Amino acid sequence: GHSDNEGGLIMRKFVSAIIGLMFAVVGTGTALSQEKSALVTVKERGVLKAGVTKDVPNFGYIDESGKHVGFDYDIIEEIAKRLNVKLEVTQVTSATRIPLLQQGRIDVVAATMTHYRSRDEAIDFSVGYFYSPQTIMVKKSSGIKSVADMANKRAAASIGSGSIKLFQKAQPAVKMQTFESFGETFLALRQGTIDAIVTDAVILAGLRASAPNPEEFEVLFNKEAVYGGGEYGLGMRENDSKWRDQINFLLQDMWLDGTWDRIFNKWLGPGTKMNLTKQQLGFEMTVWE
Repeated sequence: GHSDNEGGLIMRKFVSAIIGLMFAVVGTGTALSQEKSALVTVKERGVLKAGVTKDVPNFGYIDESGKHVGFDYDIIEEIAKRLNVKLEVTQVTSATRIPLLQQGRIDVVAATMTHYRSRDEAIDFSVGYFYSPQTIMVKKSSGIKSVADMANKRAAASIGSGSIKLFQKAQPAVKMQTFESFGETFLALRQGTIDAIVTDAVILAGLRASAPNPEEFEVLFNKEAVYGGGEYGLGMRENDSKWRDQINFLLQDMWLDGTWDRIFNKWLGPGTKMNLTKQQLGFEMTVWE
């Protein structure tokens, strides 16, 4: 009798383990199917939650009247309009934009974010909606004209910027520093505690244009100074292709119907403080059929 009992007990444990396993499998199955696309969430909520920087002049910044404005702001506002929802903006920095997205506190990031392979491991990107070379901004009086001239000089960027690694690779003899924000980085250049800011040319051009004395600073566009470049993408959480397709189609529509050009010309184009052309930045965006 004794061994029978033991056999029964083992059998019962085995069966309950199998049932437990089945529940675990079924459980995850239902959990996965309940994970809605951000597209559905945004539509149901009636609000698009977007992360935009607040200290990158002409892209995402606070203007004199205290309003959050800029190229990235207008791009995302246009996307909300086309989704037929309201826009709610959270201010992000280079360091906070990806974590806030991963935590689900925002649905999309529009924050001069270059699409790097390393970032693809953490989030997904839209098609490129902008292109910027990466270069150097210095005081005109510095005499610095190239990456080579930056040997043993002090360069800086904001924390979380991909340009930090890239520039160190281009100029291993640089002394690199980081600051919380681009505003603080520019303050350091103005005060002379650093010799150069190294990041996207459009960010540099914006910082320069925002200075009381722009003529004292120079953004180098010559090929000896340019050490990289890349496309900006809108950031979204991993593995949500419905949402990504929708965002991509809206960006493509904006490109094709002239909205993108209107936003570019308003913030960055000829005759603005930035006074840049698409050709000078070195891009013509893809034509989407």
